[in-house]
Amino acid sequence: MLPDGFLAFINEHRLFAHTDRLLLAVSGGVDSMVLAALVKQEGFDFGIAHVNFGLRGTDSDDDAAFVENIALSYGVPFHLTRFNTAAEAQKRGESTQVTARQLRYEWFRQLQTEHGYAAVATAHHLNDVLETMLLNLTRGTGLAGLRGMPVQSELTATWPRLVRPLWFTSRAAIDAYARQQSILWREDSSNASDAYSRNQIRHHVVPVLEQINPGVLQTIPRTIGQLRAAEVILQHELTASFQQCTQPADDGFIIDIAALNRYPEPLFRLGEWLRPYGFTTDVLTQCWQAVNPTGSNVPKQSQVFLASDYRLIHEQGKLSLLPHQLGIDLPVQLNTWPDKPIDLGKDGQLVVELVGMNEWDGTWPSEPTIALLDAGTLPFPWQLRHWRQGDRFKPLGMNGSRLVSDFLADGKLSRRQRERVWVLECAGQILCILGLRVSQLARLTNTTRQLAILRWQHKSGTR
Repeated sequence: MLPDGFLAFINEHRLFAHTDRLLLAVSGGVDSMVLAALVKQEGFDFGIAHVNFGLRGTDSDDDAAFVENIALSYGVPFHLTRFNTAAEAQKRGESTQVTARQLRYEWFRQLQTEHGYAAVATAHHLNDVLETMLLNLTRGTGLAGLRGMPVQSELTATWPRLVRPLWFTSRAAIDAYARQQSILWREDSSNASDAYSRNQIRHHVVPVLEQINPGVLQTIPRTIGQLRAAEVILQHELTASFQQCTQPADDGFIIDIAALNRYPEPLFRLGEWLRPYGFTTDVLTQCWQAVNPTGSNVPKQSQVFLASDYRLIHEQGKLSLLPHQLGIDLPVQLNTWPDKPIDLGKDGQLVVELVGMNEWDGTWPSEPTIALLDAGTLPFPWQLRHWRQGDRFKPLGMNGSRLVSDFLADGKLSRRQRERVWVLECAGQILCILGLRVSQLARLTNTTRQLAILRWQHKSGTR
């Protein structure tokens, strides 16, 4: 009997206890109405939530009224919200289904927090699991996607804790129980349409699979168990190889390409490590083809491969992962002598000290991170900014000028380090490359009366 399997499944997977308050997601369809009836029958403490997506006109409004009446008859709290889903989907540039799902679960997460519900229970069952597995397979997926939808998922900052107590049973068993118990429900006319990919799989693919194997639904739990075990083993291997092939760096990590290439399926490993950072399979395939030392092409230095928020930089047999924005990008303007350190984000900070020549002990700094400049050559306003292509300056000790880019290249700075270099510009002239070189235009002379001591302090991991 369905109630016996229902309780056994809840206890086996420890989905919730009788001391917990549940929030049931109830659409008014047969699946969610059976879930509500079972939860009520077994004496659990619960409330009901219904979303009116406004997609089916008066039918949507009638569904909401129907579910509200059920909640009243059960004597449980009822939560209702309405979204203009079509307009929101257009605004987001997403499909209606994707937007509806996101809006629904965001609202459930809010209700769970505000009302102290231990979990949100949905009425997904084995047919939904199979359809999700097939849908993910058609779109391309890994082991996690082949497992369909999990029995439960944990609470996150944006997602509620979800439980699926009907996961173990089929749509046919739910329909049969509803008719046997005279449980009322409403039919969603959109379920009969082939406009959605899931419905096409439901109406045309699953029936063929059931003809091939009438017990296909009963094989799903065992198959998913095997996939889950394989995923655990795979994750253990991926974690071990990641630790051997990478080292942490500021805001990311660095991958040793040669070390990665010693493992089987290096591109797959790269994809599993970097997909959470937004890199697509196509980008990572291009990346590996370009940097693979055993490939047909000679790897090129300073190549960059982009995701929406991160990038990979290839240099000297390494792939460095770092965010697009590493520090302050906008120039910083100073109109007076600074009396405290100037924070330049994750790149570093600049400390400026004004000293009279009669107070200077004549000691020249041994590190380029400390620079001595003639204060009289530094008219305000100052502009501190990242260097740009085409910038030129006159390095101390030289009469001519050089491109800043050439100077940095000669200094063997990596691309990542070059991106974090700042310059001090006064009256249109670069007078110091912070932490690296003073300009000839700002050198100390016999006429210098005050000197500016610039101390450039790198943040951890920038050099």
